[in-house]
Amino acid sequence: MAIAPERILTMILCGGKGERLYPLTRDRAKPSVPFLGSYRIIDFSLSNSLNSGLHKIALLTQYKSLSLERHILNGWNIFHPETKGYVISLPAQGRVADHWYEGTADAVFQNIYSIQRENPEAVLVLSGDHIYKADYRPIIVFYGESQADAVVLAKLKPRAEASRFGVIDVDEENRIKRFIEKPKNPPGMPRDPETTLISMGVYLFRTHVLIKALIRDAKDPSSNHDFGKDILPRLIEDSRVFAYPFENYWEDIGTIDAYYKANMLFLSPAPPLVVNDAAWPIRTYKPQFPPTFIGKGTIRNSIVSSGCLIKDAHLHDAILSPGVKVGEGARVEGAILFEGAEVGPKARVQNAVVDKFCRIPAGFVLGADEKEDSRYFKLSAGRVRVVPKGWKLE
Repeated sequence: MAIAPERILTMILCGGKGERLYPLTRDRAKPSVPFLGSYRIIDFSLSNSLNSGLHKIALLTQYKSLSLERHILNGWNIFHPETKGYVISLPAQGRVADHWYEGTADAVFQNIYSIQRENPEAVLVLSGDHIYKADYRPIIVFYGESQADAVVLAKLKPRAEASRFGVIDVDEENRIKRFIEKPKNPPGMPRDPETTLISMGVYLFRTHVLIKALIRDAKDPSSNHDFGKDILPRLIEDSRVFAYPFENYWEDIGTIDAYYKANMLFLSPAPPLVVNDAAWPIRTYKPQFPPTFIGKGTIRNSIVSSGCLIKDAHLHDAILSPGVKVGEGARVEGAILFEGAEVGPKARVQNAVVDKFCRIPAGFVLGADEKEDSRYFKLSAGRVRVVPKGWKLE
């Protein structure tokens, strides 16, 4: 029997430092990094929850959370108290420990009082830095029908890419037999040795099973206090833990190259998911900007947000956030420009991510010369240039 949505507490992990996304995470938490011009990464997990009828949502925040907190206040303060729905932030409060969150499981454990006070029948644990569209209701139905203690959302990945994830081995009923966190040599599937079933970091737990596992883990001094490394491998030994296969697009935005690639995929003729689906809206905060003005020039295969000013410029495979200005004769190709960025006349920006309020001076060329660009900017493994927030040529 499926659980009623109001009996489920959703907890979204938002406390990671996001070091591999630096300098985009220099001044903000990873879930609050902009995506596709108008969104923040966190909007996808939040919208999935809201559209699935889950209205009790707690964000477990920690590092550099001001930008995230402001976004939630402005864009997600949507429930009246009488509805008993909420989107709240739960930073480390020292209620059960005198340290910050030390792992994904520890983040939930430190909020065990909030779980017990809410007294849900099940707890859905999500990550705040994934891009995907998922209806959690079929997972909840499967959870009830299989009489599971926990369900892990899982996806097939090429074996060569699987070492970044938790790898799952299942039986014919999709019950998990083994869970290996980030193995150097991931095992292949029996029917296709070149693919591996990986965890998406989406977990649905029976509440009393979760609490018992968290308390046991907290008492173990050798534990990393991590769901993938500690909680799940131990749980499958004495509990009914199942994998639920997910076949649609999902991306873990863990690196600059993954972030850049994910944005660019949405500029293709067949984007990986539809963001303008009225039946499944991706909610966000829309700041107050005037309409975009476009003069002469050419715009191809690009996303242009509100409040932009584009003169006689050329845009190709470009994503412009609100309030971006592009001067006469400038070229922006294969680039992502955050809010308030300016590209001067006859400047050239390509293969780059330009953070908020940067000033690319007139005639400046970014993306053509690696040696020259490395004087000013970080270059990712895939040679994507990252211009830090507020940069201008001194």
